Amino acid sequence: MGSSMRGVARRLSLDVALLASFSTLYMVILKMLPGIPAIGFPGVKIEIAIALSPIYGLILGHVLGPASIFLGTIMAMTLLPGKYTLFSYVTIFAAPLSALVSSLVLDRGRLLGVPKWVYAVGIHGAMLAIWYATDVGRLTAIFTIYYIASMALILASGLLGQAGSWIRRSMFRIFAGCFSGIFADHFYGSLAAIIVFRYALNSFEPEAMAAWYLAAIPAVALERGLMIIFSFIVAFNLYLLLRKSRYLRVRVD
Repeated sequence: MGSSMRGVARRLSLDVALLASFSTLYMVILKMLPGIPAIGFPGVKIEIAIALSPIYGLILGHVLGPASIFLGTIMAMTLLPGKYTLFSYVTIFAAPLSALVSSLVLDRGRLLGVPKWVYAVGIHGAMLAIWYATDVGRLTAIFTIYYIASMALILASGLLGQAGSWIRRSMFRIFAGCFSGIFADHFYGSLAAIIVFRYALNSFEPEAMAAWYLAAIPAVALERGLMIIFSFIVAFNLYLLLRKSRYLRVRVD
C-alpha cells in the first residue's frame, strides 16, 4: 500500500509539473506571436499558436494537453488584457478542444471501453449538427467540407489502424490527428461567430454572414493548411524521437 501511494504521489507531482511547465510555455508563445484579424468579423483574431495544439495532445494526452492550453490562455489573457476582446473569452475553449480532438485521434487506446477516436468523431458530429441547425450554417453547406474531411480522416485512421507498416500507420494517424485537431478549433470558432454575431448581437443578416464564410473558403485552406503542415512535421518527428520512451501520454501505434 505504501509503495502504491508513493507511486500515485509521484505521478501526481509529475502531472502538476508538466501542467505548470507546458501552460507557462503556451502563455509565452501567445505573448510572442500576434493574432491574425479575421476578415469581416470585428474583434475576432486567429491565434497562430493553435498549430501547437496537436503537439500538446500528442505529448500530454487528452487531459493534460487541453488543460495546459486552457491554463496558458487564461494566464496570457490576464497578463495581456489589451490583446484580447470579449469574443476571445467566447472562443477560449477552441484551442483546448483542438488538443483534445488530436489526442483522441492519435491514441489507439480506449476510454470507458470505447476506442478514443470514436469520441473525436462524436465531437465533430455534434458541432456539425449545431452548424446545420443555424440559418447561416444551412446556407454554407459547402463550407463544412473541411469538417466532413476531418471526420473521414478520423474514421479511416481508426478503422484502418492496423493496415501497413508501423511507420505508415503512425504517419497517417498523426496526420489525421493534426488535421482534425486544427479544424476542430476552426469549427468551434466559426460556430461561436455565428452564435455571437448572428444571434446574440444580430449584427448580420444570414445571407450576408454566409457570403463572408463562402468567400473565406480559399483563405481557410491556406491558413489551416500551413498550420497542419507545421503541426504534422513537428509532431511526427517528436513521435519518432520519443516513440520508445515513457514521455508520450498517447499510444500512437
